[in-house]
Amino acid sequence: MSKLCVNLPPYSPDYSGCASALFELGGMIVLHDASGCTGNYLGYDEPRWMGSKSFVFCSGLRHMDAILGNDNLLIDRIVKAAESLKPKFIALLGSPVPMVIGADYEGIMHEVEERTGIPSFGFDTKGLAYYGKGISMAVISLIKKFCQKEAVPETERNGINLIGVTPLDFGNKGCEKDFIAFFEGEGINVNCSFSAGHSIEAIKKSVFSKLNLVVSQSGIEVAKFMEKKYGIPYITGTPVGDGGIILSKVKSFLEKGIFENEGGAEKSSSAAKKVLVAGDQIISRSICQAASKIHADLEFIAGTIFDFSEEESRAGDIFIRDETKFRKIVNSGEFAGVVADPLVEELLTESAKKGTKFFPLPNVAVSSKVCWKDTINILGKEMSSFLSKITV
Repeated sequence: MSKLCVNLPPYSPDYSGCASALFELGGMIVLHDASGCTGNYLGYDEPRWMGSKSFVFCSGLRHMDAILGNDNLLIDRIVKAAESLKPKFIALLGSPVPMVIGADYEGIMHEVEERTGIPSFGFDTKGLAYYGKGISMAVISLIKKFCQKEAVPETERNGINLIGVTPLDFGNKGCEKDFIAFFEGEGINVNCSFSAGHSIEAIKKSVFSKLNLVVSQSGIEVAKFMEKKYGIPYITGTPVGDGGIILSKVKSFLEKGIFENEGGAEKSSSAAKKVLVAGDQIISRSICQAASKIHADLEFIAGTIFDFSEEESRAGDIFIRDETKFRKIVNSGEFAGVVADPLVEELLTESAKKGTKFFPLPNVAVSSKVCWKDTINILGKEMSSFLSKITV
């Protein structure tokens, strides 16, 4: 029962993350379901959908198709649509029902690729994991399919990749453009911004980079893969506010080959009031670092509500596994302030609200379309202003 959601909606699932990572690339995306999961993704997890020209379809799975495993009908439909639309690639994504019947997505898409000649992917998403897993699954598959197989010589490497840039974390107000402009304004070339503001051509260039910057937790597995496959090292951190903390780390590596120790999140005295920042693991930690530079009298604690990596955890970090634990933490009286998605405020009891100030920071992966028009660009004056107003 610990997984039961009473106040909060379910967080964005793996199929939404996978589809989101593919959304801008000119491919044809098919969700294998009866329309519920497709509606969930397009209506609640994809702020770029309205007015877009992306090809996203539902397989229209029906009871008898599920029972009998009628893959030929699905394959014929995909092939017919692809012949008409001529997409750059085709992707089939899974959902809970075909998971139960054991659909062979890779096998299905192998036949589709044989019949169409179009690069095709089958993703075993289940709707049971968080969006970060789907994003990493999609990006790694794209790299395997479209990038060269061997590592690039050191002399041919230049610039960086941004990994984990997704509207599910950063909204749809052009944050990816801000990130790219910020680094290129400092003379640092951005070869690819996975998975927003990119293209297949940019993905092909990504293996020529000197460094990967992982800006959200969904990029960790991708960075590990690229480090093993292409020898590209990575650092983690999100450009927050003026972006100075992460810019220093990137420049330190590019100019000196040095991995700079993290700064900006020093713990205050034990008597200092605590503020919980809950969300993505890397983003929350980066917000804590930036906020600590503004409020030296407060102690900022990063709380992870999605996927959690032990290697990325720092002393004092909290893994908030489910809504039950979330409710317990925000009502414990330990924190004088909470920074989280607006819907999280519903977890606070009336008595807790008297001693805990709440600072709403919309997160698409939590509140989806309810608050996605109110997302704050994490890089720039808007975020700096938000952080300066955190007073308890």
